Amino acid sequence: MSTPIHTIAQLYPRLMRAMGHLRGALDEGLDLTYNQYKTLLSLSDMGPCTLNALSRDLGVATSSASQMVDRLVAMGLVERQAALEDRRRIVLTTSDAGEELLEKVKEGILLRYQNLFDSLGSAEQANLAGAIHTLVRILERATRREGEEA
Repeated sequence: MSTPIHTIAQLYPRLMRAMGHLRGALDEGLDLTYNQYKTLLSLSDMGPCTLNALSRDLGVATSSASQMVDRLVAMGLVERQAALEDRRRIVLTTSDAGEELLEKVKEGILLRYQNLFDSLGSAEQANLAGAIHTLVRILERATRREGEEA
């Protein structure tokens, strides 16, 4: 007998592969790895933050986040600035070029999703959007709890 959790476990690899194919097509022409994109997106969502805060958000070691930030700074997509209240503290921000790149990627993603949605009826569109919203809410709640327990 297949339970809902078994169904999710079976479908998860297929979902990740399909999402990877959608994302992979967007990577064409971009000189950005997935981890660099994820770091840039996280930094943009967080706003100005420290390296420690960024590494916690990404769930990676500070040294790994530092290497990623170094590459993004070299590409002109991220900037390091001294904090106003404490010049010894370094704050990371996305540069204008980084924000422009993210906007370009988001537009590509929206176009691909629009093409997918066009093949669905309005009820299927609403169900899919609702299911994704529920999934994100559940995963974010679980992630917050794990962070509080650590």
